[in-house]
Amino acid sequence: MTAVLTPFLILDGLFLLMALLFTWDSHREGERRALKVGLAGVIFTLALGLGLFLPPFSLWAKLLLGAMALLLVLCLLPGRPNPQALMGCKGYIVGEVERFDERDTVFARNRSLPPGSEDYKAYYRMHPEREEPDAKRRALGGTLGRVGSIDREHRPNVSMVKAAMHLPLYLRDGERVEPEPELPPLPLQPEEATRRVKGFARHLGAALVGICELDRRWLYSHRGEIFYDNWQDWGKEIELSHTFAIVVAVEMDLELVGGAPHTPSVVESGVNYAKGAYIATLLAHFIAQLGYPARAHHLRHYDLLLVPLAVDAGLGEMGRNGYLITKEFGPRVRLAAVTTTLPLVPDKPVDLGVQVFCNRCLKCAETCPSGAIPKGSKVVFNGVQKWKLDEERCFNYWAKVGTDCNICMAVCPYSRPNRSIHRLTRWMVTKAPVPRRLFPYLDNWVYGRRWRPKEVPPWIDYRSPYGGGR
Repeated sequence: MTAVLTPFLILDGLFLLMALLFTWDSHREGERRALKVGLAGVIFTLALGLGLFLPPFSLWAKLLLGAMALLLVLCLLPGRPNPQALMGCKGYIVGEVERFDERDTVFARNRSLPPGSEDYKAYYRMHPEREEPDAKRRALGGTLGRVGSIDREHRPNVSMVKAAMHLPLYLRDGERVEPEPELPPLPLQPEEATRRVKGFARHLGAALVGICELDRRWLYSHRGEIFYDNWQDWGKEIELSHTFAIVVAVEMDLELVGGAPHTPSVVESGVNYAKGAYIATLLAHFIAQLGYPARAHHLRHYDLLLVPLAVDAGLGEMGRNGYLITKEFGPRVRLAAVTTTLPLVPDKPVDLGVQVFCNRCLKCAETCPSGAIPKGSKVVFNGVQKWKLDEERCFNYWAKVGTDCNICMAVCPYSRPNRSIHRLTRWMVTKAPVPRRLFPYLDNWVYGRRWRPKEVPPWIDYRSPYGGGR
């Protein structure tokens, strides 16, 4: 009898191990609902093991274990990759794509149009419908409103945000770098140049690095953001003759993102934008020392859209929430880039299963407090198939709470830690069609649909009596 039961006991042991791993991870992550589900799974698998030895329950235990094994096999069976994803952004282009005007970003409209100036008058002559909503947002304090207003402008955290945001401004002289005349280009082979560039970027702190040929459709058409009193540049056409883009991603800490939409999450955003600016600037100067022109693109200087470039560079796919979804960290990253003429080896775009997963998982859309994330299917916008966000609603909420919200980042199933059971789940979603369709519903059942801010470390707690920071 024991020989007959052996395969079922092995199966039960495997499922018990998975349940124990999931329970332990849920405990470490402070996920109470998932912890209860994990404990229930442990009890269930133990009961199945016991049932194998009890004649009245043995058949049912075998049937259940067999069904669970079949489901596991289905979750491991690889399917055909998504051909659109493997083409990068090109896979979703279905019409004419016009370069986006940086002057139209909410950031530029709030930060770089002084009321009453000639630029202000010129812009709102072109877009009179935007003047009133932009004025209302400015009255709240701008894009982030009164920083930290959701936490009564908690002064320690607001101070961290402002400290982090200052660093990219100090790098103003390092964004556009030309090689010194006496430095001829070093004749590196593309493979060696790629190895050295990626290695240096990781050494500087990049969690992910990818390279792509520069698609000029992702360049801004005209300058809109002014940070260094270079007002003469507003409205100028942006030109860039570089051929390659190096895109770096910096991981955002899960604990601080878990505090969204409170101030710990915007502190983490600021810190990682600063890290990205530091990495991109040093990387650009390194390339210039090799004898090639380079340009750093970061929080205080963008010539291009980073998410499409990151997709083309193989770092991930674009999700329903408009963020880059990476395999390792989900949307918990901030991006920076360097463009150059240094010959490099491009990476290939990837299929992580994001398009199918996001089509079924509506967690970010249902949780978004502003209703800015669509719950429906993709639409064609500017010649590209995508989930089109309502940026105005999103930024209006930012101005209200005084942070960059980050709820859609925090609630995303891809944001969970890159370890043990979550790593296995990501692998299955990347490779197999069944998990792409099943796991979004399973995640909602295990973790719940509603977002509740998590506990944050004491050093960044926002509930201490330091409100009214101005």
